[in-house]
Amino acid sequence: MATREPLFQLTVDHTLTPNMAPLFSRIEFLLQISTFLEDDNGGFREHQQGNTQDLIVLPEFVFGSDRHRNAVARRLLEAGWLDRGGLERILDFAFYDANLILEKEKEKRNRNNISYVNVIRIIFRVKKIVTREYYDELEAMAMELSMQESPKLVPATKESIDALKKVKLGDDDGIECMICMEKLVLSKTEVVTCMPCSHLFHGDCIEKWLSTSHLCPLCRFPMPTYAGTH
Repeated sequence: MATREPLFQLTVDHTLTPNMAPLFSRIEFLLQISTFLEDDNGGFREHQQGNTQDLIVLPEFVFGSDRHRNAVARRLLEAGWLDRGGLERILDFAFYDANLILEKEKEKRNRNNISYVNVIRIIFRVKKIVTREYYDELEAMAMELSMQESPKLVPATKESIDALKKVKLGDDDGIECMICMEKLVLSKTEVVTCMPCSHLFHGDCIEKWLSTSHLCPLCRFPMPTYAGTH
């Protein structure tokens, strides 16, 4: 019976790159995740768009530390590895194998008295196998989300907009209408519109705003709506 969760396989590999400079030993770590989708015939094909590679360079003494290991575990959990206990056991084996590789390279370097340090790239090759059942479920969820309508803005009633107070500011000290961001008044005789929450706006600006949304653009004070009058 097909599982609804992806299956994971992890293998450890390595490559060597000569580094002629006598530098302290460092390690390249590559976490490679390849995704395979089940096809209609029950086989699996590689899904290139689902593949990821994370390459980091770190000192040898940091490799396999708790911080490094936790970062790898977190990345695999993000990729869909749901069995946390199983993941911890797999990582135990993977880092054990990787450390064996490092020890063998150290022995080889010491035995041959090599004057340079090879840059070792440890590769965790992760194969993510996605069953048809799981893939179909993801597609259905994506379709459902795409069909959900965005929340609609609710306008204020025309009566409440018409009833807004008109006031004269006099000396406005450079106050701006926070809708159009222009100066609120140009002369002492100019009239502006006052919301019940006491915020001031150009009359035409706030009328256009409230004809779309019943909430004050500054404090979200709610104006009456037709839905609330029934």
